[in-house]
Amino acid sequence: MDLGLFDDVLILLEEGNMSRAARRRNVTQPAFSRRIQNFEVWLGRPIVRRSANRVDIEPALLENTAELQALVGHVQALRQRISRYDPRRSTTTIAAQHSLIVSTFPDFAASAREIDKGIGFRVRAANHSECVSLFLSGEASLLMCYEREGESPMPFADSVTRASWGRDRLVPVVGGQLRFALGTRGTPPPDAPIIRYPSGSFFSELLADGGTSYSSHAGPMIAESAFTAGIREMALGGLGLAWLPMSLVYNEVQSGTLTVCSGDGETLPLVITLFARTSDPVATRLCAVR
Repeated sequence: MDLGLFDDVLILLEEGNMSRAARRRNVTQPAFSRRIQNFEVWLGRPIVRRSANRVDIEPALLENTAELQALVGHVQALRQRISRYDPRRSTTTIAAQHSLIVSTFPDFAASAREIDKGIGFRVRAANHSECVSLFLSGEASLLMCYEREGESPMPFADSVTRASWGRDRLVPVVGGQLRFALGTRGTPPPDAPIIRYPSGSFFSELLADGGTSYSSHAGPMIAESAFTAGIREMALGGLGLAWLPMSLVYNEVQSGTLTVCSGDGETLPLVITLFARTSDPVATRLCAVR
């Protein structure tokens, strides 16, 4: 089948008119109409209703526009991957928590490319549980995520290799005017608004089990989000107290736009961990990157 017919149909959907669509395809209207008919023959049903003075697009096509656009996009991407295929290059899909994509993945990718110039990455950013699911389902060859330091590692099978990339810590921070409301010991006001993680999320459970004041803080919740980069921006604006990975807020803490609230019990140590299947030589090799 001529895949250009899909482009014809998409342009017809955009224009909603045979004459305008034909002009965009640089063909006559009768020629364009025959191409649409060829598509209908392949499909096994009409996609337009033709009358003497007008053509109406069938609802069956209109309701599946998004799927058709996605299909054409996938075909074009496949064509590019095949046409540009280089046996010296490889692409690895990595699933990583949102904050790690911002703070850690760039350094990891740079180190990987020092070892293998041909390596490329398809990055899937998600929350902790979704990242694990992507890895377990085989949709990602490499998993980058946090584990709490001192706790047992995630119980993967022997077919999965594990490597530590580095360490981090969850710290309570405030920004904006809240920086000037801290007590003499650097503690936030008990009624300071707080930015929380959704109940059941990885960071929420860590903080609840870690002996911090996160669960008992009496201030009102100003926002709830699992998107750490967005929480950082809210904290910078002074919207509320937030617990964030130090790697994500290091520059802001150094510049003074965010202040870390004092208290050793408020900090949770973390390990940044890489996982790969031993059956995947590329991903396994990347686990050894330092």
